Amino acid sequence: MAEQMSQKQHTTEYIAISALVLVALVIGIMKFKKGDTDDEVFSRKEFNKKWQEVEILEASVPKDENEIIYNVENERFPFKSPFDDMAKYKEEPVDENVTLPEMLFQGMVWKSSRPQAIINNKVYDIKDVINVGTEAGEGNIVVKDITKEGIRLIYKKKEFIVRPK
Repeated sequence: MAEQMSQKQHTTEYIAISALVLVALVIGIMKFKKGDTDDEVFSRKEFNKKWQEVEILEASVPKDENEIIYNVENERFPFKSPFDDMAKYKEEPVDENVTLPEMLFQGMVWKSSRPQAIINNKVYDIKDVINVGTEAGEGNIVVKDITKEGIRLIYKKKEFIVRPK
């Protein structure tokens, strides 16, 4: 008898589960069932209307493309660097045996808005000229830059880096 009772209970449970699955399927089908085309977020009618607007706009686009003509007036290569032309102005070779005249490098300030160097008891900024010779232009030293690495000087077209001691 107990066996019959548990078998009936199992059968009713299976029927109840089957009924729930069937109801879920019906609800799912009704939920996702395609109704009228106007029910969609972007209806077919709106799509066709917008597509007609696109076709009208597309028809107004000219079919022939304008040809781009590049006129070569001076036969200059358009991708040539302006620095390539500077090769015309080659300077005479730099003498490798150039040494700086005797100077006293006393200090420098590089980490400021106005870097400065103290040379021979005078304060110099970047691009200042130090006159150490008697001949005009022969003994001029230009302060090119003042950085953490040192003071960059140009003397007779050769660059030097010096540090105060």
